[in-house]
Amino acid sequence: MRSLAIALLVTFTAISGLAQAEPIRSASDDKAFAKLRGISFFFIDVTTSESRPEDADLRGEIRDSIELEMRRANIVPKAIEGLTPEATTPLLTIEVRLDRGLGRYNADVILAVRDNATISRNKEAVLAQSYAQSKRAMGTSETTLNREIKARSRELVQELVAGIKTLK
Repeated sequence: MRSLAIALLVTFTAISGLAQAEPIRSASDDKAFAKLRGISFFFIDVTTSESRPEDADLRGEIRDSIELEMRRANIVPKAIEGLTPEATTPLLTIEVRLDRGLGRYNADVILAVRDNATISRNKEAVLAQSYAQSKRAMGTSETTLNREIKARSRELVQELVAGIKTLK
């Protein structure tokens, strides 16, 4: 009986130690973030598939939360103010594709990073997408959908920041 109790205690201790360890990162995760090596600032843009007045508030709140996460990670956020795409790289874009209808409150939240490519086509600069990730947000009302969209966008930015930090 005593040996069974000791065996259970050792097993529990080993399991709790594994649970507290950092998650195992795969080589494909490192490859996805390797394209972001050396980035210390981002221009930030937030777009929505619909252009309702209420969505302007949502875009502003998402932009504010992205800037907060970036500043916490010592990555400088910059706003796009009428600059050309070539002048605003690396560009971090949060795109919200809304799917609203009768009783339907869904959205795809897509985070993408675009940067200048090293090639040129037809004598024009080419922007390459170097990183992309998406999450699905669902709600039971307009308010809960907006809350879920903001939460998913914050999660995507936190994953991006964590990946960039592993490169340093």
